Amino acid sequence: MREDRDESLLFLGAGPFAAILLGLALVPLREFTSASNLGFAFMALTILVAEYGGHRAAVATALCSALSLDFFLTKPYLRLTIVDKHDFIAFVGLGVCGFIAATLGSQGKRVASLATVRTQLDMLHAAIGGLESSEPLASRLGAILDAAIAACPIAGAVVRDAEDRVLAATEGHVAKGVPNQILALKTLLPPGTGEDNQPHPIPTAGARVALTIGNRQLGWLDLWGDGTSASAQLRRSLGDTTQLLVYHLPGAIPAYQNP
Repeated sequence: MREDRDESLLFLGAGPFAAILLGLALVPLREFTSASNLGFAFMALTILVAEYGGHRAAVATALCSALSLDFFLTKPYLRLTIVDKHDFIAFVGLGVCGFIAATLGSQGKRVASLATVRTQLDMLHAAIGGLESSEPLASRLGAILDAAIAACPIAGAVVRDAEDRVLAATEGHVAKGVPNQILALKTLLPPGTGEDNQPHPIPTAGARVALTIGNRQLGWLDLWGDGTSASAQLRRSLGDTTQLLVYHLPGAIPAYQNP
């Protein structure tokens, strides 16, 4: 996604620059300890950049860290040469370990991304699988709401029928009453906003989405955000789940009888 690419480019510049600043900051310590000991600080920086900025940014940071160690912290100072074999070993070791940290550390972001995708699939599965379930309506709707909260930045949700009677709710959110703000079903943004690929939070004060089939409104889905933003992809997944949720409501399919 665009925001992920922008963040990666930010760290691609910030990581190497931080490595240079770190070398400068460690200059007062170079006479008190060996360069190999100071290399641990550069390793920590590379791991942090790998986690938050991705592989390319981490590799660039690892390379600049090794050069910064050589330039600022090994004799002769302020030159890209090394005269002591121990300093040379520290330089090579930092470079190798930095590249390993860049490769392994950047996996964490991909694993987190896959975990996010899985929670979204679980949310859609709960909405689809419930259509064939013989569980009571409140149990089926409750399972969908629980899966939505696990996947999305939502603090609570309530499903109401067209008369605003509660059909299912997460704990404590019925007492919050009916929200005033309305969101469009497909984008989960205010009507008229159109497609927006930027992250936006679900309102913490609450908002509602009309549950409709054709021109018939069968109910409402009331949502309360947890204060964090939802990406465009996440909002689309929640919108798809909401569309599936409609088919669980009484009267959605005349031939379908809710127990």
